[in-house]
Amino acid sequence: MEIHLSFLLMLNYNIHIVDKRKSRKLHILGHIVHEYVSTGVPVSSKVVAEMMGGSISSATIRNIMAELEEEGYIIQPHTSAGRIPTRFGYRCYVDMAKDQIRLKKDEANRLASEYDRRMRTIEELIEKTSFLISRELHNAGIVMWPSVEDFYLKHVQLLKVQAETILAVLVTMTNDVRKYIIKLDRDLEKSELEVISNYINSNYEYEAFSQISEELRQVLSDPQRREDRGVIEVARLALNIMDSIIDRKIGNEIYWEGLDYFMEKAESQNADLTRYLFRIFAHREDLARIMSRELPDRGLRIYIGEENDCDMLSECSLITCGYTLRDRTVGRLGVIGPTRMDYDHALRTVKCLSDLISLKLTEING
Repeated sequence: MEIHLSFLLMLNYNIHIVDKRKSRKLHILGHIVHEYVSTGVPVSSKVVAEMMGGSISSATIRNIMAELEEEGYIIQPHTSAGRIPTRFGYRCYVDMAKDQIRLKKDEANRLASEYDRRMRTIEELIEKTSFLISRELHNAGIVMWPSVEDFYLKHVQLLKVQAETILAVLVTMTNDVRKYIIKLDRDLEKSELEVISNYINSNYEYEAFSQISEELRQVLSDPQRREDRGVIEVARLALNIMDSIIDRKIGNEIYWEGLDYFMEKAESQNADLTRYLFRIFAHREDLARIMSRELPDRGLRIYIGEENDCDMLSECSLITCGYTLRDRTVGRLGVIGPTRMDYDHALRTVKCLSDLISLKLTEING
Protein backbone atom coordinates (compact mmCIF):
# COMPACT_ATOMS: atom_id res chain seq x y z
CA MET A 1 0.00 0.00 0.00
CA GLU A 2 1.07 3.59 -0.52
CA ILE A 3 2.74 5.10 2.53
CA HIS A 4 1.03 8.35 3.43
CA LEU A 5 3.20 11.27 2.25
CA SER A 6 2.10 13.83 4.84
CA PHE A 7 3.43 11.82 7.73
CA LEU A 8 6.63 10.77 5.96
CA LEU A 9 7.36 14.47 5.47
CA MET A 10 6.29 15.17 9.02
CA LEU A 11 8.94 12.78 10.34
CA ASN A 12 11.74 14.72 8.68
CA TYR A 13 10.23 18.03 9.77
CA ASN A 14 10.01 17.06 13.43
CA ILE A 15 13.14 14.98 13.84
CA HIS A 16 14.87 17.71 15.85
CA ILE A 17 12.16 17.90 18.53
CA VAL A 18 10.98 14.31 18.96
CA ASP A 19 12.91 11.14 19.52
CA LYS A 20 12.84 8.17 17.18
CA ARG A 21 10.16 6.36 19.13
CA LYS A 22 7.87 9.36 19.19
CA SER A 23 8.33 9.79 15.44
CA ARG A 24 7.49 6.13 14.87
CA LYS A 25 4.46 6.46 17.11
CA LEU A 26 3.16 9.43 15.09
CA HIS A 27 3.96 7.57 11.89
CA ILE A 28 1.75 4.71 13.00
CA LEU A 29 -0.99 7.12 14.08
CA GLY A 30 -0.86 8.63 10.59
CA HIS A 31 -1.43 5.23 8.99
CA ILE A 32 -4.32 4.49 11.34
CA VAL A 33 -6.04 7.81 10.56
CA HIS A 34 -5.45 7.49 6.83
CA GLU A 35 -6.73 3.90 6.67
CA TYR A 36 -9.77 4.57 8.85
CA VAL A 37 -10.74 7.65 6.85
CA SER A 38 -10.47 5.58 3.65
CA THR A 39 -12.37 2.50 4.81
CA GLY A 40 -14.39 3.36 7.91
CA VAL A 41 -13.21 0.04 9.38
CA PRO A 42 -11.23 -0.19 12.65
CA VAL A 43 -7.55 -0.65 11.83
CA SER A 44 -5.57 -3.64 13.12
CA SER A 45 -1.84 -3.93 13.78
CA LYS A 46 -1.61 -6.40 10.88
CA VAL A 47 -2.99 -3.80 8.45
CA VAL A 48 -0.56 -1.16 9.74
CA ALA A 49 2.34 -3.61 9.38
CA GLU A 50 1.36 -4.24 5.77
CA MET A 51 1.11 -0.52 5.10
CA MET A 52 4.62 -0.09 6.49
CA GLY A 53 5.99 -2.83 4.26
CA GLY A 54 7.04 -5.05 7.16
CA SER A 55 9.62 -2.52 8.39
CA ILE A 56 8.25 -2.90 11.93
CA SER A 57 6.95 -6.14 13.41
CA SER A 58 3.28 -6.60 14.26
CA ALA A 59 4.24 -7.11 17.92
CA THR A 60 6.01 -3.75 18.05
CA ILE A 61 3.10 -2.08 16.32
CA ARG A 62 0.67 -3.62 18.82
CA ASN A 63 2.74 -2.23 21.69
CA ILE A 64 2.82 1.22 20.13
CA MET A 65 -0.92 1.11 19.41
CA ALA A 66 -1.47 0.25 23.08
CA GLU A 67 0.53 3.34 24.03
CA LEU A 68 -1.43 5.49 21.57
CA GLU A 69 -4.65 4.19 23.10
CA GLU A 70 -3.45 4.89 26.63
CA GLU A 71 -2.52 8.44 25.60
CA GLY A 72 -5.95 9.04 24.07
CA TYR A 73 -5.04 9.15 20.36
CA ILE A 74 -7.01 6.02 19.41
CA ILE A 75 -9.67 3.80 20.93
CA GLN A 76 -10.80 0.19 20.48
CA PRO A 77 -14.56 0.34 19.76
CA HIS A 78 -15.08 -3.21 20.97
CA THR A 79 -13.08 -6.26 22.03
CA SER A 80 -11.05 -7.95 19.28
CA ALA A 81 -11.57 -4.98 16.97
CA GLY A 82 -8.89 -2.76 15.55
CA ARG A 83 -8.47 0.87 16.57
CA ILE A 84 -10.05 4.09 15.38
CA PRO A 85 -8.83 7.66 15.90
CA THR A 86 -10.25 9.83 18.65
CA ARG A 87 -10.82 13.55 18.13
CA PHE A 88 -7.52 14.06 19.92
CA GLY A 89 -5.89 11.72 17.38
CA TYR A 90 -7.42 13.60 14.47
CA ARG A 91 -6.20 16.87 15.99
CA CYS A 92 -2.62 15.58 16.24
CA TYR A 93 -2.86 14.36 12.65
CA VAL A 94 -4.09 17.63 11.13
CA ASP A 95 -1.64 19.72 13.16
CA MET A 96 1.16 17.79 11.48
CA ALA A 97 -0.44 17.54 8.06
CA LYS A 98 -1.45 21.19 7.62
CA ASP A 99 2.18 22.31 7.48
CA GLN A 100 2.94 19.81 4.71
CA ILE A 101 0.25 20.79 2.21
CA ARG A 102 1.31 20.06 -1.33
CA LEU A 103 -1.16 20.08 -4.20
CA LYS A 104 -0.08 18.28 -7.35
CA LYS A 105 0.46 20.64 -10.26
CA ASP A 106 -2.03 18.87 -12.53
CA GLU A 107 -4.66 18.94 -9.75
CA ALA A 108 -4.12 22.66 -9.18
CA ASN A 109 -4.31 23.35 -12.94
CA ARG A 110 -7.53 21.36 -13.19
CA LEU A 111 -9.17 23.42 -10.45
CA ALA A 112 -7.87 26.66 -11.95
CA SER A 113 -9.43 25.79 -15.29
CA GLU A 114 -12.86 25.71 -13.62
CA TYR A 115 -12.83 29.49 -13.23
CA ASP A 116 -14.16 30.51 -16.63
CA ARG A 117 -13.07 33.85 -18.06
CA ARG A 118 -16.73 34.64 -18.66
CA MET A 119 -17.32 34.67 -14.90
CA ARG A 120 -17.88 38.35 -14.17
CA THR A 121 -19.84 38.62 -10.91
CA ILE A 122 -19.10 37.89 -7.27
CA GLU A 123 -22.22 35.73 -7.10
CA GLU A 124 -20.99 33.50 -9.91
CA LEU A 125 -17.59 33.23 -8.26
CA ILE A 126 -18.99 32.28 -4.86
CA GLU A 127 -21.45 29.75 -6.28
CA LYS A 128 -18.70 28.16 -8.36
CA THR A 129 -16.28 27.94 -5.46
CA SER A 130 -18.85 26.40 -3.13
CA PHE A 131 -19.76 23.89 -5.84
CA LEU A 132 -16.11 22.92 -6.36
CA ILE A 133 -15.54 22.39 -2.64
CA SER A 134 -18.57 20.11 -2.37
CA ARG A 135 -17.74 18.24 -5.59
CA GLU A 136 -14.09 17.68 -4.74
CA LEU A 137 -14.59 16.75 -1.08
CA HIS A 138 -18.09 15.22 -1.16
CA ASN A 139 -19.10 17.34 1.80
CA ALA A 140 -20.81 20.68 2.27
CA GLY A 141 -18.88 23.59 0.75
CA ILE A 142 -19.41 27.00 2.37
CA VAL A 143 -18.27 30.46 1.26
CA MET A 144 -18.66 33.75 3.10
CA TRP A 145 -19.56 36.71 0.92
CA PRO A 146 -17.04 39.55 1.04
CA SER A 147 -18.21 42.62 2.88
CA VAL A 148 -19.74 45.23 0.60
CA GLU A 149 -17.19 47.78 1.87
CA ASP A 150 -14.51 46.03 -0.19
CA PHE A 151 -16.25 46.68 -3.51
CA TYR A 152 -16.81 49.64 -5.78
CA LEU A 153 -20.03 51.49 -6.46
CA LYS A 154 -21.57 51.57 -9.89
CA HIS A 155 -25.05 52.77 -8.95
CA VAL A 156 -27.35 53.09 -5.94
CA GLN A 157 -31.13 53.39 -5.86
CA LEU A 158 -33.14 54.20 -2.73
CA LEU A 159 -36.78 53.11 -2.53
CA LYS A 160 -39.32 53.83 0.20
CA VAL A 161 -40.78 50.72 1.84
CA GLN A 162 -42.74 52.28 4.69
CA ALA A 163 -42.40 55.11 7.18
CA GLU A 164 -38.73 55.54 8.15
CA THR A 165 -37.78 52.36 6.25
CA ILE A 166 -36.13 52.18 2.82
CA LEU A 167 -34.73 49.61 0.42
CA ALA A 168 -31.20 50.37 -0.80
CA VAL A 169 -30.35 48.64 -4.09
CA LEU A 170 -26.61 48.67 -4.78
CA VAL A 171 -24.95 47.71 -8.05
CA THR A 172 -21.20 47.09 -7.80
CA MET A 173 -18.60 47.45 -10.52
CA THR A 174 -18.81 43.68 -10.98
CA ASN A 175 -22.55 44.04 -11.71
CA ASP A 176 -23.56 42.28 -8.49
CA VAL A 177 -26.84 43.58 -7.11
CA ARG A 178 -27.18 43.80 -3.32
CA LYS A 179 -30.35 44.82 -1.49
CA TYR A 180 -30.61 46.14 2.06
CA ILE A 181 -33.56 47.14 4.21
CA ILE A 182 -32.53 50.18 6.25
CA LYS A 183 -34.24 51.91 9.17
CA LEU A 184 -33.76 55.70 9.15
CA ASP A 185 -34.05 58.23 11.97
CA ARG A 186 -36.85 60.07 10.15
CA ASP A 187 -39.34 59.55 7.37
CA LEU A 188 -38.24 60.54 3.85
CA GLU A 189 -40.35 61.15 0.77
CA LYS A 190 -39.62 59.65 -2.63
CA SER A 191 -38.27 62.97 -3.91
CA GLU A 192 -35.83 63.22 -1.00
CA LEU A 193 -34.57 59.69 -1.61
CA GLU A 194 -33.98 60.58 -5.25
CA VAL A 195 -31.90 63.58 -4.19
CA ILE A 196 -29.75 61.39 -1.91
CA SER A 197 -29.36 58.72 -4.61
CA ASN A 198 -28.32 61.32 -7.19
CA TYR A 199 -25.86 62.88 -4.72
CA ILE A 200 -24.14 59.54 -4.08
CA ASN A 201 -24.13 58.47 -7.74
CA SER A 202 -22.78 61.77 -9.05
CA ASN A 203 -20.06 62.20 -6.42
CA TYR A 204 -18.91 58.69 -5.57
CA GLU A 205 -19.32 56.49 -8.63
CA TYR A 206 -16.45 53.96 -9.01
CA GLU A 207 -15.31 54.46 -5.41
CA ALA A 208 -15.04 51.77 -2.71
CA PHE A 209 -17.98 51.77 -0.32
CA SER A 210 -15.68 52.19 2.69
CA GLN A 211 -14.07 55.21 1.00
CA ILE A 212 -17.48 56.74 0.30
CA SER A 213 -18.28 56.73 4.02
CA GLU A 214 -14.94 58.31 4.84
CA GLU A 215 -15.42 61.08 2.27
CA LEU A 216 -18.94 61.78 3.53
CA ARG A 217 -17.52 62.27 7.03
CA GLN A 218 -15.05 64.75 5.61
CA VAL A 219 -17.91 66.69 4.02
CA LEU A 220 -19.72 66.86 7.36
CA SER A 221 -16.59 68.06 9.18
CA ASP A 222 -15.58 70.62 6.52
CA PRO A 223 -16.08 74.12 8.03
CA GLN A 224 -16.54 75.62 4.57
CA ARG A 225 -19.66 73.50 4.04
CA ARG A 226 -21.43 74.33 7.28
CA GLU A 227 -23.40 77.17 5.74
CA ASP A 228 -24.80 74.91 3.02
CA ARG A 229 -27.40 73.24 5.19
CA GLY A 230 -28.99 71.42 2.24
CA VAL A 231 -25.76 69.64 1.28
CA ILE A 232 -24.93 68.88 4.91
CA GLU A 233 -28.32 67.23 5.49
CA VAL A 234 -28.08 65.18 2.28
CA ALA A 235 -24.54 64.10 3.20
CA ARG A 236 -25.67 63.18 6.74
CA LEU A 237 -28.49 60.98 5.44
CA ALA A 238 -26.21 59.45 2.80
CA LEU A 239 -23.64 58.60 5.49
CA ASN A 240 -26.34 57.07 7.67
CA ILE A 241 -27.38 54.84 4.77
CA MET A 242 -23.82 53.84 3.80
CA ASP A 243 -22.85 53.04 7.40
CA SER A 244 -26.02 50.99 7.86
CA ILE A 245 -25.09 48.92 4.80
CA ILE A 246 -21.46 48.38 5.84
CA ASP A 247 -22.33 47.55 9.45
CA ARG A 248 -25.01 45.06 8.45
CA LYS A 249 -24.60 41.66 10.09
CA ILE A 250 -23.61 38.92 7.68
CA GLY A 251 -25.94 36.21 8.99
CA ASN A 252 -27.47 35.83 5.54
CA GLU A 253 -24.14 36.18 3.73
CA ILE A 254 -23.08 32.53 3.78
CA TYR A 255 -23.53 30.45 0.63
CA TRP A 256 -23.27 26.68 0.68
CA GLU A 257 -23.64 23.71 -1.60
CA GLY A 258 -23.30 19.93 -1.32
CA LEU A 259 -25.68 19.23 1.53
CA ASP A 260 -26.73 16.01 -0.23
CA TYR A 261 -23.16 14.65 -0.01
CA PHE A 262 -23.06 15.39 3.70
CA MET A 263 -26.47 13.81 4.26
CA GLU A 264 -25.37 10.56 2.63
CA LYS A 265 -22.29 10.34 4.83
CA ALA A 266 -24.21 11.30 7.94
CA GLU A 267 -26.80 8.60 7.39
CA SER A 268 -24.12 5.96 6.85
CA GLN A 269 -21.95 6.99 9.83
CA ASN A 270 -24.29 8.43 12.43
CA ALA A 271 -28.00 8.86 11.97
CA ASP A 272 -28.09 11.62 14.58
CA LEU A 273 -26.02 13.81 12.28
CA THR A 274 -29.02 14.23 10.01
CA ARG A 275 -30.78 16.25 12.68
CA TYR A 276 -27.69 18.38 13.25
CA LEU A 277 -27.45 19.16 9.56
CA PHE A 278 -30.92 20.61 9.30
CA ARG A 279 -30.24 22.76 12.34
CA ILE A 280 -26.84 23.94 11.07
CA PHE A 281 -28.10 25.15 7.74
CA ALA A 282 -31.34 26.50 9.14
CA HIS A 283 -29.31 28.71 11.51
CA ARG A 284 -26.48 29.83 9.29
CA GLU A 285 -25.80 32.83 11.49
CA ASP A 286 -23.73 30.46 13.65
CA LEU A 287 -21.56 29.63 10.64
CA ALA A 288 -21.33 33.31 9.78
CA ARG A 289 -20.28 34.12 13.34
CA ILE A 290 -17.54 31.48 13.35
CA MET A 291 -16.15 32.55 9.98
CA SER A 292 -16.40 36.29 10.58
CA ARG A 293 -14.57 36.16 13.90
CA GLU A 294 -11.60 34.56 12.09
CA LEU A 295 -11.14 37.68 9.97
CA PRO A 296 -8.71 39.13 9.05
CA ASP A 297 -6.74 35.89 9.42
CA ARG A 298 -5.75 34.39 6.06
CA GLY A 299 -4.61 30.97 7.30
CA LEU A 300 -6.23 27.58 7.62
CA ARG A 301 -8.40 26.85 10.66
CA ILE A 302 -9.52 23.35 11.61
CA TYR A 303 -12.22 22.58 14.18
CA ILE A 304 -12.81 18.93 15.05
CA GLY A 305 -15.94 17.81 16.85
CA GLU A 306 -16.32 19.47 20.23
CA GLU A 307 -13.60 22.00 19.38
CA ASN A 308 -16.45 23.83 17.64
CA ASP A 309 -17.99 26.11 20.25
CA CYS A 310 -21.31 25.73 18.45
CA ASP A 311 -23.23 22.73 19.83
CA MET A 312 -24.71 22.01 16.42
CA LEU A 313 -21.22 21.36 15.04
CA SER A 314 -20.05 19.09 17.86
CA GLU A 315 -20.37 15.99 15.67
CA CYS A 316 -18.69 17.59 12.65
CA SER A 317 -15.38 18.92 11.43
CA LEU A 318 -15.02 22.37 9.93
CA ILE A 319 -12.02 23.52 7.86
CA THR A 320 -11.82 27.14 6.70
CA CYS A 321 -9.33 29.41 4.95
CA GLY A 322 -9.35 33.11 4.10
CA TYR A 323 -9.37 34.68 0.65
CA THR A 324 -8.16 38.13 -0.27
CA LEU A 325 -8.73 41.21 -2.38
CA ARG A 326 -5.76 43.53 -2.84
CA ASP A 327 -3.84 41.72 -0.09
CA ARG A 328 -6.67 42.18 2.42
CA THR A 329 -8.60 39.18 3.74
CA VAL A 330 -12.23 39.88 2.84
CA GLY A 331 -13.91 36.51 3.38
CA ARG A 332 -13.44 32.85 4.19
CA LEU A 333 -14.42 29.56 2.60
CA GLY A 334 -14.42 26.02 3.85
CA VAL A 335 -15.92 22.58 4.18
CA ILE A 336 -18.14 20.92 6.79
CA GLY A 337 -18.19 17.15 7.10
CA PRO A 338 -18.21 14.28 9.57
CA THR A 339 -15.16 13.93 11.81
CA ARG A 340 -14.09 10.95 9.68
CA MET A 341 -12.99 13.25 6.89
CA ASP A 342 -10.11 12.97 4.42
CA TYR A 343 -8.22 15.82 6.08
CA ASP A 344 -5.27 15.78 3.71
CA HIS A 345 -7.45 16.18 0.64
CA ALA A 346 -9.64 18.73 2.38
CA LEU A 347 -6.70 20.88 3.50
CA ARG A 348 -5.13 20.84 0.04
CA THR A 349 -8.37 21.64 -1.75
CA VAL A 350 -9.54 24.42 0.59
CA LYS A 351 -6.11 26.09 0.46
CA CYS A 352 -5.92 25.86 -3.34
CA LEU A 353 -9.43 27.25 -3.85
CA SER A 354 -8.76 30.12 -1.44
CA ASP A 355 -5.82 31.12 -3.67
CA LEU A 356 -7.87 30.76 -6.85
CA ILE A 357 -10.88 32.75 -5.62
CA SER A 358 -8.48 35.51 -4.49
CA LEU A 359 -6.97 35.76 -7.96
CA LYS A 360 -10.36 35.76 -9.70
CA LEU A 361 -11.83 38.24 -7.24
CA THR A 362 -9.06 40.73 -8.01
CA GLU A 363 -9.56 40.18 -11.74
CA ILE A 364 -13.29 40.81 -11.82
CA ASN A 365 -13.24 43.67 -9.32
CA GLY A 366 -10.83 45.64 -11.46
